[in-house]
Order: sequence, then C-alpha cells, then structure tokens
Amino acid sequence: MRRFFRLMATFVALAGSLAPPPVAADEIPVPAQAQWADAKKTVKLGNGLTLAYVEAGNTDGVPTLLLHGYTDNSRSWSLIAPFLKNRRLLAVDLRGHGKSEAPPCCYAYTDLANDAALFLEAMGIAKADVIGHSLGSLAGQLLAAQHPDKVGKLVLVSSTTAIGSGPGSWLWDNVTQLKAPIDPNSQFMKDWYANPNPVDEDFITRERTESAATPIQVWNGVLWGAATGDLAPITSQVKAPVLVLWGEKDGLFDLPHQEKLEKAYPDARFEVFAGAGHNMFWEFPKDAATIIKDFLDQKDGP
Repeated sequence: MRRFFRLMATFVALAGSLAPPPVAADEIPVPAQAQWADAKKTVKLGNGLTLAYVEAGNTDGVPTLLLHGYTDNSRSWSLIAPFLKNRRLLAVDLRGHGKSEAPPCCYAYTDLANDAALFLEAMGIAKADVIGHSLGSLAGQLLAAQHPDKVGKLVLVSSTTAIGSGPGSWLWDNVTQLKAPIDPNSQFMKDWYANPNPVDEDFITRERTESAATPIQVWNGVLWGAATGDLAPITSQVKAPVLVLWGEKDGLFDLPHQEKLEKAYPDARFEVFAGAGHNMFWEFPKDAATIIKDFLDQKDGP
C-alpha cells in the first residue's frame, strides 16, 4: 500500500503541544498582524529587482528562508513564525507579491528560484534551510536543485512537482477572467481563501485583501509559468533532506500530486494532516510548527 494511504490512517493532531518560547534579548519579535506590512524591509538583488521581506526570530539562529504561495506574501508565515523563532526567519515577498517590485515579466519557477538565490547572497547568507508553501515550494525545489550548496534542509508544504493547470481547470478559467481592481470580498477571492477548518479571522482578512491587490500581470505571469513548468526531470539534483506536509483535503494538489512527490523524493519524510486543506499550516500552525521544528532541528548523521 502506498505511503500516503498509510500516513492518512496514522496522523494524529498534536493538540498545540508546542508553545512559543519566551523572547530572548537577541530576538526580533514576530510582528503582530496589524504591524506586519510596516515591518517589511527591502533589499536590492544582483539582478536589479527589489524584494521586500520580514525578518524575525533569533538573529544568531539558523537562517531559514520562507517562500509563500501564489498571490500570498510574507504574512503567510505570520501564524507559524512564533513557534519557529529559535531560528533567523527571513520571510520574503516573492517578485510581484506584497511590497516587492512587480516587473512586467517574468514569473516562472526559474525566475522565483533565481531571486531566492540572489536574496541569500544580498543578505550575506551562505546556506539556509528553506520552507516553501505551494508556489514557494516549487521555487524552493528548483533553488535546492540549482544551488545545493545554499540549501541545508527543504520543507515542502502543499506541494507537487508540476501544477499542470491549463484551460479548463478551475484555476485557469477563473484567473484569466480577472480584471483590476479585484474585490477582496468577491466570491472568487472568498473561494481562493476558503479553508476546511477555521483560520484566524484578522489574518485571513488581511491576507485576502493584500492578495486582491496583486497586479493582474502577476496573476497571469505566475499562471502561465506554473502551467508550463515541470520539475520532475531535475528533482534528482536536490541533495537536501526533504520534509513534505500535506492536507488530505487539498483541493489544488491532491493525492496524485503527492504520489509525484513520493516518486521524486523517495527518502523524504511525509506527514499528512487529516481533514486539513491546502493551507494546513494556517489551520493548525502549532501542529505544523512541531513537525517542521523537529525535522529542521534534527542533527544529521549518528
């Protein structure tokens, strides 16, 4: 029986067993929801592009790069960050998202991964652990494949090796019809941010509003880049240990997508969140953090 079927039967919620540790003197506090956007800094990359980012956690901790999903921004990590603040957390706004620069072109995985590599260089970071959600997880895979020296461990949240959307898919047919300004309270945006379990209301309202402000060329640029990209041929180049988190009610990347990942990363650790959706780390941030922290903090070798 395939591994995901076994995991779906054995996953047990951790019931919030991990509590945020006390704030240390060398720690940058995780911004509250109302302060998150104003906490963003900017850095100019070697390719001339300016990216926004939020830094939080232990300034002497292991650098950990956080790559968010399609039309999200660094706020995507705000619910889980308090439970990972033993690390130096660097949550970026991908190009075109949040407060980062939004060029007319280009938004394929190659562009996002290259930006990530240049971001680490601009920040003077030789190696970082990488956590990516959805689109960010695909960029993270390519970053790890192209720059194995830069990635320590890789966490893939709600991931796949090929999105495979195109004409006739829900994503394609809805996104290609969008016109500015996008109403954050439209049915499409409510569906885009729907979750099978409750999510902090202040967070999700701000997240949805910021997502609606994403320029149309970014919605379309990512859509085209994702529909035509397949990472399967290069996953063998990923040398970092891999952790995969998946919600069994993920409406974007279902079980066949997870089987692609299992084939690509046969030595990876897989964890399934029963009853959770595509954004399971928003639905169960403490539980997701427990698993991620255990994986990242585990020493390699005997």
